[in-house]
Amino acid sequence: MKHIVFVHSAGVQSKTTGSNPLIQKIQSNVFGYEWHLSEYPREQGQIYEAWLEVLLKDLATINDEDTVVLIGHSFGGSVIMKYLTENEIVHKVKQVIMIGSPFWGHDEKFSDSLNKLKSDASKHLAEDIEVYHIQSTDDDRVDFSHQSAWKKAFPRLETIQLNSGKHEFHDGIEVLYDILN
Repeated sequence: MKHIVFVHSAGVQSKTTGSNPLIQKIQSNVFGYEWHLSEYPREQGQIYEAWLEVLLKDLATINDEDTVVLIGHSFGGSVIMKYLTENEIVHKVKQVIMIGSPFWGHDEKFSDSLNKLKSDASKHLAEDIEVYHIQSTDDDRVDFSHQSAWKKAFPRLETIQLNSGKHEFHDGIEVLYDILN
C-alpha cells in the first residue's frame, strides 16, 4: 500500500484557507494512495517539537514496509526535512515534496534556532529518497530565495519554479500530480 502523509502549513486551516484547498486539488488529481491528514498544533506556533509529535503519530499508523510520500506545505516541509535528517527512519519514504517551505536561518523572518537544520543535514538524508521543493516566484509569504537555500544545503534536491500560485496554490499544482501519478 502507498501512503501520503501531508503536513499542512502553519496558517489558519479552514475549507477555503491554508493548505486545505491545495489538498482537495491534489486528492482529486492523484489516486492510489491512503491519505493521512492530521491537524497540526498551529495554535502553538511554528514549533518543530510540537509538530513532530503529530507526524510521528501519523507514521505510527503505517506499516514499515509500505511506501510513504511525505508532502509538506510551508512549515510542514521544514518539519519533514528536520525529522528526516535528525531521526532514525524506519519507513520506506520514497519522496519528500516541499511546497513553499522556508529554510530556517536563511533570513530574519525565519530565524528561530529551534527550527534550523543541522549544518550537516544533507549527510543524514537517505540517498534513495527523492526530494523536491516547489515554489512560486509570486510567493507572498516565503521569499523565493528560500528555494536556492534548500538547493545549496541539499544539492540533489530538485527545485521546481512556478510563475503563479502565490503561497497557498489554491488552484493546485499540475507538476505535483505528475510526480505522484
